[in-house]
Amino acid sequence: MIDLCLAGGLGRMGRVIAGLVQADPDFRIVSVWETRQAIEEAGAYAETACYTKNPVKVVSRAQDAVDSSGVVLDFSFPEAFPDLVKACEKASKPLVTGTTGIEGKERMLAQLAGRVAVVSAPNMSVGVNALLGICGDLSRTLGKHADAEIIEIHHRGKKDLPSGTALEIGRVLAANAGKRVVVGRTVGGVVGADEIVIHSLRTGDVPGTHTVVLSLKGEALEITHRALSRECFASGALRAARFVARARPGLYSMRDVIASA
Repeated sequence: MIDLCLAGGLGRMGRVIAGLVQADPDFRIVSVWETRQAIEEAGAYAETACYTKNPVKVVSRAQDAVDSSGVVLDFSFPEAFPDLVKACEKASKPLVTGTTGIEGKERMLAQLAGRVAVVSAPNMSVGVNALLGICGDLSRTLGKHADAEIIEIHHRGKKDLPSGTALEIGRVLAANAGKRVVVGRTVGGVVGADEIVIHSLRTGDVPGTHTVVLSLKGEALEITHRALSRECFASGALRAARFVARARPGLYSMRDVIASA
């Protein structure tokens, strides 16, 4: 059984993961790391997360949460990320992180990945990572000839804009096309032939929708991934947790996780 620490475990994703772990004999949650305010507002963890498999330690100090775990799952917030990485490094704990909007994230993870296995992915759903593979193929075949734009829609509470997934899609599309990613379009502005534009919408409780639009003369190709619930992200995170629990030290992507199955 893999003992999990959930960083940001009282948030939306943390609660969905708890629901899956409740029914999964391969995992148990042993600790949750959150802010003091979130802990005070949440009350008893068993009631907040509907998790009753075993007692869970809920703490506001990263090291206390990380030390007792086997694998750390991170869906916290950018400001807390450096403390979490330091705690994982000190305790030599594998890390799966889906937190986005972190400046210098890869640099911080590089040192940790010299000691333990780390999976870093802006989106852990299998479908989105299949979409990234398709975008890589499209970039090689159509990238230089097609206009490309990305539309992403998320719930109104999402803090980072554009989404990390949209930025990754843009990076993949631009890789072989000699183009650059641009966030938003100015009013009345003309999109350059070398630009891939990302448009962001924040509305309601949408878990996540990403659409890629490629336009050629007389035709257009649209590909959409729509998350119907957050379970697709949570199940991917647990799949990554199984992977890092046995993998050699290094920095991995979700595509590495999927390929290992």
